[in-house]
Amino acid sequence: MSRDDLLSERHVLPGVRFAVDAYLNFARRACWQEAACSSLTELFAPQIHQSRLDSWPQHYPWIKEEGYFYFRSRLSQANRDVEHGLALAKAYCDSAEKQNRMLEILQFKLDILWSMLDAMTMAYALQRPPYHTVTDKAAWHTTRLV
Repeated sequence: MSRDDLLSERHVLPGVRFAVDAYLNFARRACWQEAACSSLTELFAPQIHQSRLDSWPQHYPWIKEEGYFYFRSRLSQANRDVEHGLALAKAYCDSAEKQNRMLEILQFKLDILWSMLDAMTMAYALQRPPYHTVTDKAAWHTTRLV
């Protein structure tokens, strides 16, 4: 994929764009503590990153070792980020009301992540991209409106 293709965002599926926009809107409107604590969905990310790194080379042998640099660096960063997010959550969620609110926020974030996964599964695994019953072209809007 070219840099221009990447920066244009024209290949971003509508479901993914909507999910990302929903999360950005939440983070803009929430207090900073709630926005930061929403990172707790990453609690198991270090294990997930390690599992991916262990299996990717056998599935993607054409990727050079340096192609995994970002993901290798995320192993230590993810641990640090998770510990920081958990400390923030413990300090901020000092009442049952705030704890329940945080559970709602985490469910919202999981809904966002699942929405992205559903959109990508439909388009790529099931070969049913948006408007697949009408056209085989990318018929969705391809520019950011806001």
